[in-house]
Amino acid sequence: MTPFRSHSASYAASVAEQTRDDTVGRRERGRVEASEVSWAVRDLQRAQGELDRHLAHRLGLRALDYAAMTYLMQTPGQAGPVELSVRLGISTGSGTELADRLERAGHLHRRRDAADRRRVVLEPDENSVTRMIDELTPLFGALEQVADTFTDDERATIVRYLTAVAERTHARATPTETSAPGG
Repeated sequence: MTPFRSHSASYAASVAEQTRDDTVGRRERGRVEASEVSWAVRDLQRAQGELDRHLAHRLGLRALDYAAMTYLMQTPGQAGPVELSVRLGISTGSGTELADRLERAGHLHRRRDAADRRRVVLEPDENSVTRMIDELTPLFGALEQVADTFTDDERATIVRYLTAVAERTHARATPTETSAPGG
């Protein structure tokens, strides 16, 4: 298995610079009228993107490889190279090449689908999943500390709100028959 790379000083400096210079956030606020709650969600989305880039780097994965592993962890035993390609918006040939690269690095395994022996299913390697979870564990601890500062009723409201936000975000991210690139 390919070892995970360590965090480099140049990467840390680039992330620190992005954090200090939030011109994108200021520009967005000048173009879209929204409540502070909506802007807080947008900040959370931006932070999630930064976290994903950081974790990919910490795990020694390219951004696309990290996105592939995240998708495969969310759909265990369901996705093959074609589904992975569609999800990532790449050609099936590129999806197969991506799966080959992740398999050679020890991050995933291929197996035949039990229901359709012609179909190949991609499954993340348990050691890679464990490493990704281990990287996220401190964040979950910190999030629990934040959650503990709210009452049960407040947490229920937050959960209800964030669940609705996630549903609407998923709906917006799901391609439709009429959606086209750039549209």
